[in-house]
Amino acid sequence: MRIHKRPMLAALMASSALVAPAYAQTPEQAPIPAPQDPTEVGEIVVTGIRASQAQAINIKRNESALVDAISAEDIGKLPDVTVADALQRIPGIQVQRSAGEGSTVNIRGLPQVITLLNGEQYLAPGNLGTAQPNLNDVPSQLMNSIVVFKSQDVSNALSGISGTIDLRTRRPMDFDYGPTVFTAAEYQTGERTAEDDYLVNGLLNWRGDRLGVMISGVMSKSNLGNNYSGISQSVLGNNDWSGPDSTDPNWISPHGYDSFSRAVERERYSLNGAFQFDIEDGVRLTAEVFYTHQQEYNRAAGLNISNRWSGLGWTTPTDFVETGVNGGPNGLPWLNVSEYDLDVWWMNSFTVNRATENESKNFNLELDYDKGGPFTFSARAIKAEANLESMNGQVQGDLSNWEYGPDRTFTLFRQGADRTRGTFYPASIAALYPASRYSNGVVGSQGGRYISPNPFGYGADPQLHISQTGSSLAWSGFDTPLPGGLGTVPLTDYMSNLDSYTVGAYSSEGNQRNNSDLTVVRFDGGYEFQDTPLFGFVNKIDVGVRHSGREVEIRNFHLFSDFYAGQGAGNQAGCAAQWKAIDVVMDNTQCQSGEFVTNPGFNASLPVDATPNSCTAGTVANTPTCFQGYTVNRPTLLRENNNTYFMSDYGSITSGLPGGWVADPRDFDDVRAFQERVFGNAYEVIIPGNTYDVDLYEDSAYTNFALGFGNLTGDLGVRMVRTELRARQNLTGDTRAYGDTNNDVGDTISSRSYTDWLPTANFRYDFTDKLKLRASYAKTMIPLDLGNYGGGVTISTVDSLGPTPDDPSAPPLGIRRVTGATIGGTVELDPWRSTNYDLALEYYFGPATMFNAGIFRLNIESFVKRETVPLSGSYPDGDGIIRRMVDVNRPVQGEGGELQGVELGAKIGLSDFIDTPIWSDFGFDGSYTYSDSSQNAQNLSGEDLPFPDNSEHSMNAGVWYQGDRLQVRVAWNYRTPRLANTFGAIPIYQDTSQYVDANITYDVNDMVTVYANGSNVFGEIEEYYFEFEPGQKQFHSRNQFEPRYMLGVRARF
Repeated sequence: MRIHKRPMLAALMASSALVAPAYAQTPEQAPIPAPQDPTEVGEIVVTGIRASQAQAINIKRNESALVDAISAEDIGKLPDVTVADALQRIPGIQVQRSAGEGSTVNIRGLPQVITLLNGEQYLAPGNLGTAQPNLNDVPSQLMNSIVVFKSQDVSNALSGISGTIDLRTRRPMDFDYGPTVFTAAEYQTGERTAEDDYLVNGLLNWRGDRLGVMISGVMSKSNLGNNYSGISQSVLGNNDWSGPDSTDPNWISPHGYDSFSRAVERERYSLNGAFQFDIEDGVRLTAEVFYTHQQEYNRAAGLNISNRWSGLGWTTPTDFVETGVNGGPNGLPWLNVSEYDLDVWWMNSFTVNRATENESKNFNLELDYDKGGPFTFSARAIKAEANLESMNGQVQGDLSNWEYGPDRTFTLFRQGADRTRGTFYPASIAALYPASRYSNGVVGSQGGRYISPNPFGYGADPQLHISQTGSSLAWSGFDTPLPGGLGTVPLTDYMSNLDSYTVGAYSSEGNQRNNSDLTVVRFDGGYEFQDTPLFGFVNKIDVGVRHSGREVEIRNFHLFSDFYAGQGAGNQAGCAAQWKAIDVVMDNTQCQSGEFVTNPGFNASLPVDATPNSCTAGTVANTPTCFQGYTVNRPTLLRENNNTYFMSDYGSITSGLPGGWVADPRDFDDVRAFQERVFGNAYEVIIPGNTYDVDLYEDSAYTNFALGFGNLTGDLGVRMVRTELRARQNLTGDTRAYGDTNNDVGDTISSRSYTDWLPTANFRYDFTDKLKLRASYAKTMIPLDLGNYGGGVTISTVDSLGPTPDDPSAPPLGIRRVTGATIGGTVELDPWRSTNYDLALEYYFGPATMFNAGIFRLNIESFVKRETVPLSGSYPDGDGIIRRMVDVNRPVQGEGGELQGVELGAKIGLSDFIDTPIWSDFGFDGSYTYSDSSQNAQNLSGEDLPFPDNSEHSMNAGVWYQGDRLQVRVAWNYRTPRLANTFGAIPIYQDTSQYVDANITYDVNDMVTVYANGSNVFGEIEEYYFEFEPGQKQFHSRNQFEPRYMLGVRARF
């Protein structure tokens, strides 16, 4: 829904009622060029690494603000599929890779970064609700240059806390007169995926005296492989559910461990079209469209070994060190564990596929007036829309027969009075199985039968061992014989037998459908004192006004299906379930489907209760019959509904793990169609706490003075921003039966507005033409991620094992138990605000050579962090009863953070130093960034944690060679550990990572170039770890990304 619409006319009137204003230019920017004779016009597209490095140096030299840039040659020269890949080569930029490609971007360690397109706001579907740029759907081939502002420029449409990225596309009047044609084709493959991938891009431009038209496009398909080994889903402590009375020390006892292989298939096509018309000399009309579309299938298959969400006692440390820090609910020491014995309550092959399709359309209409006189003017309108749909499909192939055993923790045969009673189905399903599959002779009131769910599964919990030391997660214990349907044989025999895999569950959860609209109107104007500066030092005054409105709808949902309509003695309309699972029994009082059966616990000598209840209730009524709920998913071999294959290669990061049968992830490319085929229906049920609407409106005005006094030049300005927020949040009701969501019981709408005054000063002192000193000061502001305004309450639940003396507050066996909650946010949270200082010294030695050194400091005055508040919420379990207080994770206002550091950079073309043949053709481009940050969240030792995703040290280095026809470049990217997440007060870091990419290019002639690229040529492995205290690290997980290779040809006419 749209909470509020502001009429366009009102926005225009409000804007134009201020000052007539301008698309601000620095004094060095040239006016719109008048038509020239074709013989005087050189092509602007840079060729050659040396020339592109010189262009980047000139951009940096001429800007008033602190900037860095890369040109078209840089972007296309390395295997930079996305804009984020290209950005990682700029000093101070830190990039997080997704499936081996760059996706999210930080500047100086912070993700609070604004991304602009040709100087204005735009929509990218990958981050509709977040501030951090997610640019994996923006192809680098459409870019002419990318400029990164590290200090604020008040004429920019928006500015981030730590910086602003301006993506600049090509425009028709940048080219030679007449037609220009460019095309390129590239073959790609991965070392592991070994698919035949491609990338094709082209550009067609025509320029006349006053009219120019351009269209460029990119199409690509890639399959990106990686392996994962480590913790699965939730991180937990062994005492988290035991309370403060536990006398055991604390150790990490996660939900489980996964080892899987993933292939991410991405198909992209993008289009950039531009039209420019010089109405008269100095008056130019520009119209542009920027379109992106991406279809992604994130397919993974592997093995899961876990606690089945049933408890935390499945891990036993066998090799550990007692740390010097305490924690957990009992305040006892934490153990740093290197080896565990595992009492495996659940072993299954799993297959997951998340299919994501996104699209964005950005339109720009711009009128520029610049006749070379003192007055300039610009009017601009932006209209954009973006959407994303992401659907998850998954299946588990379980190896257990789920039968009862006195030493087994999880079983489907839960009735203590008769352990032959497990999964129960109506007569129509029972008729599909031979009588030998019936686990007993009990017949329901309408012919239902108990059916053995997995006769060829193992019948005892495997006892396994893992070692977390070394370069791989090492498994052992699979040769131990286990009883079961194949006899008493090693576990590996069960894993290699396809018919030992029965579907544990089908599910489609955590799906998203996001939509956003953007409208921008702005007017900018400037007056340059061309003859005599005002007051002797004011060279130009720029002013501008701007209105923007961004409206975002975030919808998060699961797929439910209806079961058993018109069957049994329960609800004749049937009941809905998210988990189409072998362990979900439809006996919840919200909705029941089942039959009455004889009560094995009935005692005629005791008083008889009036009404029967569920056969698996905490206290079964003493009646001759009880209600037996139907099990949702009938016993289904993994191969019945799915294509399967045997998987045994988990990569070098896993060892000792035998192969097993998995479903093909491609079966879930269209999960809705799959579930409709298998279950007859599938429909959406929202997750109230993750479904919201947020409208964000900003009205701003700025004034900027371009100053000059001798060798001192600069800008002094101020921007006023008024922000208006409106949020619709869903109210969360009781936990919904047979699923992991809650009932939506209504909406609440809230709003807030605030105003910021953001002064900026950028000064440059030219000691000589080559040596320059820059200083800047700015106050910055950026709104929070929209989920911090609109997100509601989501409740976490697990299956209960029933009450015990150590856990008396547990609900009855099988009832979903509340373990915690997450609160999304409120509009009352303040935005990120910071005061920034920069000082930089730059030395420009030659056309392709410069050196720079700078220091920076950001005083973060307000920010938002997430914090888990112990025992601060109470919510009903699956049976509607509130039994305990639980921890609640919520956003809280942070204050007093800081970030400071040093940046060093060097661009060197040896031709600026020597003219020795061959050696003068070499060059270097490198940087180092030190970024030290702290926030007011502490670790177990009471030390401040850094800001998330910030690496204290990062480096980039590239060595290149450019001869007459041959060009070679090797680039290295390095960053030290970054804070990836926290478990309570225990930080989880990504360890030091580094990537090496390479390119070789040969110009066959002036029109045709062939090239080869290598990306991640050494196969980087990302490692994550817990840090209890300095020197005490415990393994969390590893990601192993494949090297990729490309071979291509470019042609220009």
